Amino acid sequence: MNLTLRENYWDQPILKKQFIDFLIRIHRLDLSLWDRFGYWDTKYRPFSFFKDNLLVSSLCVYSMDMTVQGKRCLAAQISGVGTLPEFRRQGLNLKLIRKAIEWAAPNHDFFFLFADKEAYHFYKKCGFCRVDEYKAVYEISGVPAKENIVKLNVRNKKHRDLIYRCAAGREPVSDILGIRNERLFMFWCLYFLKDDIYYIEELDTLVLYERQERLLTIFDVVGKKVPPFSEIYPYIGNNNDKTVEFLFMTDKMNPGRPKEIRLIEDGGTHLYGNFPLENSEFLFPCTSHA
Repeated sequence: MNLTLRENYWDQPILKKQFIDFLIRIHRLDLSLWDRFGYWDTKYRPFSFFKDNLLVSSLCVYSMDMTVQGKRCLAAQISGVGTLPEFRRQGLNLKLIRKAIEWAAPNHDFFFLFADKEAYHFYKKCGFCRVDEYKAVYEISGVPAKENIVKLNVRNKKHRDLIYRCAAGREPVSDILGIRNERLFMFWCLYFLKDDIYYIEELDTLVLYERQERLLTIFDVVGKKVPPFSEIYPYIGNNNDKTVEFLFMTDKMNPGRPKEIRLIEDGGTHLYGNFPLENSEFLFPCTSHA
């Protein structure tokens, strides 16, 4: 089969369009909105096989500026993995994984990815190890919310610029396991958390959260300084709240003693390389998933 390996081709519109169409077909995810609003990230590096100008197999390495155990490091997240049906069972993704690891290993501290169950065997063959993640759940006493909080609309340019400013100047939500990546954060705001973005002007802080019955779920807290939960909760509280869960490590939130450390069910987190927290109860921040 006459295939061409191409990397780092975002400056070539025809090939970039092939990649966007490929993700729609394989993962039902359309990145054109992320692109149109100007948040496409060159740190998201493609490794792809093309037949002529048709993309047939691909993956991406996302270089992530992270904090792990208080130290800054560079991690490589593998995502966007797939092959068109008519080109499968020929080892193309395995070749791409090996090429990506060869490229990234000298400058990255470790690799991670999130996979569905049907891909576990493949990633084990590639040298990745599946690990458990855990989230913290706390009991709280509900309170009525203050009025000085604004729900943001990411389709509103003024709001979008405010979100990006906060994200660009943020500190990691955790010193144990945190991330700095404003462009990936904007991806989450545009696609998955667009209805959950709130701004507390007095704290100059974004809080992304949702409430289902008496459970409050906090996805991320974004600001130059991460306020403790005791300062944030009066703005987002509800009289009926009973429990709160955090989809990131809670060392900066300081919410007290957890009611439960809960295993993430059906978690597909995989690691490769020297990850310092591998044998502990850790959680990658929700908005670090590419």
